[in-house]
Amino acid sequence: MADPGIARARYQGLVAARRWTHDPARPKADFSLAVGDRIGELTVIGHLARGRMTELYQVWSNRHWCALTGKVVHPEFAGARAPASFRNEARVLHRLRHPNIVQLFGSGVAEGRSYLLMEYLAGPSLFDVLEAMPKRRLHVPDAIRAVMNVGAAVHYLHRCGYLYRDLKPANIHLREGVPVLLDFDVVRPIKLTSRPTDRLGTAPYMAPEQVRQEPLSPATDVYGLGALLYELLTGRWPNEEPEEDDEDFWDEDSEEPPAHRAAPNPDDTPRALTTRELETRYPQICQAPVSPRQHNPQIPAELEGMILRALDADPRARFQTISGMLAALAPMLKGRNRLWPEEAPIERRADTQSR
Repeated sequence: MADPGIARARYQGLVAARRWTHDPARPKADFSLAVGDRIGELTVIGHLARGRMTELYQVWSNRHWCALTGKVVHPEFAGARAPASFRNEARVLHRLRHPNIVQLFGSGVAEGRSYLLMEYLAGPSLFDVLEAMPKRRLHVPDAIRAVMNVGAAVHYLHRCGYLYRDLKPANIHLREGVPVLLDFDVVRPIKLTSRPTDRLGTAPYMAPEQVRQEPLSPATDVYGLGALLYELLTGRWPNEEPEEDDEDFWDEDSEEPPAHRAAPNPDDTPRALTTRELETRYPQICQAPVSPRQHNPQIPAELEGMILRALDADPRARFQTISGMLAALAPMLKGRNRLWPEEAPIERRADTQSR
């Protein structure tokens, strides 16, 4: 018989993830390594993804004696210096230790190809979870809990002196139902007076100042976190207009097939865009976000107001810190959805003020 004095561990994961199923498929992209190939002390045991400059494999590490994720630069970079984004990600991850950030196991060069070794996350990404859900929406408590976990990782990143700049569902995977942030290739040091020379990120989640290449601050990631929460609750991006069926109340037992949409690619256009092109590609610089409740009337009005504040075009009008946004979100989790017991003593830090 269980000891009544011992409290049961609180569930921290996504209820939606319990219904997520995945049938393994053959890789659609051409990989340079096949299952069974060796690269240094690594053996390829699965294909994960292929990007412009890197390939992701599930690998077996003889050194660590476990399955890990290997991020390997493309063969055309063999023998040359690794791409700047790859070196930046390696440098940043070597400094980070947080339960909501993917764990780095090491880096190296094998057969002239640079690689990173990270923990293997077998769970789906939040993008996968959304695609498997009716109307691409999570329950309100699940969405808030997911953003609380992601926000904790971003807050830690800010305290380490970096901005993330690319918050989106595809960059968040689940570890036993708990969101974990990965893909740190566009992370940038916090320089409040310096204008970035690039426009890296993913269009629907980028803050207006990020699009205009103005100085960035922690409020830039506040916008990204607000855009992420917006999508988790509505299945839409902040500047997407509502459709007729958006106002229907969501039946969680509905078997309606999800609306499949392709994940946007990071913006890497080399030429300067005209004002018209910028406004077409990034409507957030000239349009206010659509009210979340127009897509999903079940969103509480208080939560909608908080989201719209995080998505304000003026960074000075947003929450000035991620912790301030999380402090506003936490009271919205009530009853069994709370992250911690109601009677637990919580110290309020100075940097969690709602400013």
